[in-house]
Parts: sequence; structure tokens; C-alpha cells
Amino acid sequence: MNNKPIIALLVKRTVSFFFAICILTFFLYGIGTDQGFMDTTQSNLLHLSVIFGLFLGVGSLYGILLDCILLAQGTNSARETRHYAGGIGAYIAIGLLGFAMAAAAAFILVVVEGNG
Repeated sequence: MNNKPIIALLVKRTVSFFFAICILTFFLYGIGTDQGFMDTTQSNLLHLSVIFGLFLGVGSLYGILLDCILLAQGTNSARETRHYAGGIGAYIAIGLLGFAMAAAAAFILVVVEGNG
């Protein structure tokens, strides 16, 4: 059985949580534009999307570093090497998605509210 450090499990679950919350806030924003949510509600959803997107990106960067460290500590089997390499790839994809969602939400905020 693979004995992963507890920090690796915590990072994975935290990133999964922020991924779900980030998707949820963008989904609510999309539903709100169609359903006619109030402007302040839409603005708050976009602000939350920026915050959660950045948390998701930073958490993914931490996950990448952690998996790189665990990979460099001397994996004994090809299965563990593939496991950590796959984790690094997943964290990269999720991190890029988080930063892209934060950038898109920030762009929409600037377009709608302006710089001030």
C-alpha cells in the first residue's frame, strides 16, 4: 500500500475543494447573468471567483512542489514515479485553470466596474 504523507493528502483535498468552489462561483455567475441577479451579487461572485481562483492556483503550485520533492526523495518503483508525475501534471492543469479563471473574472470586473 502506498503510504503518502498526510500533507500530500491535505494539499490534494484542499486543491479539490478550491476547484469545486471556483467552478461553483463561475457557475453561479453564469446562472445569475441569465436569471437577472442584482449587480452587487454579480460583482461579489466575480470577486469571490478571483479570490478562489488565486487560492486554487497557489495551492496547485504548492502541490507541484510537494510532488516534486516526494518524487526526488527516491521512489522505488515505476508505479510511484508515474503516480507522482501524473500528480504534477494534474496540478499544473488545475493551477493554470485557476489562474485563468481568476484572470477572466478580474477582466470582467474591470470591464463592468472600471478601474476605480
